Amino acid sequence: MKLLGALLTVMAAWWLGRLMARPYRLRVTALEQGIGVLEQLRPEIAWHQRILDVAFQRASRSYSVWQPVAEILSQQIGQHESNFATAFHQALITVPGLWEKDLAVWDELGQVLGQSSAEFQIDHLQAAEAELARNLNEARSQGLKTARLTEILVSLVGVALVIVLI
Repeated sequence: MKLLGALLTVMAAWWLGRLMARPYRLRVTALEQGIGVLEQLRPEIAWHQRILDVAFQRASRSYSVWQPVAEILSQQIGQHESNFATAFHQALITVPGLWEKDLAVWDELGQVLGQSSAEFQIDHLQAAEAELARNLNEARSQGLKTARLTEILVSLVGVALVIVLI
């Protein structure tokens, strides 16, 4: 019975560690997919010259984290509830894993999209992609280290608790 309790305690600690590390992993996923969306969005705006909500839907097709953003944009812009920048900000809030400095880059991009010429939008897309790439490198180096460390430390706390209780 003690062995079962010890096993359950260690498993609970491991699960808790994974849960605490989840935001760091979600940020990496959101940034990777967000950069992919920007790469797909560039030809949609420059070459195809599509309407923004359609361009964003087409660009986010392959990226599961960003598909809800495209749906929200489509609904809000299609129903003329708000302008693109406001709808874009409201849609960004639904993306799991974006931190404040990531949201600031996306919000700045949302202010420019649809408000200027295609060339100017492409320049801002490239600048946003470069800034998000820097954030992604930081998230990969520091965030994933922190996530692994959190998982290990919380799991070790569970093991220590089992040792103390036995």
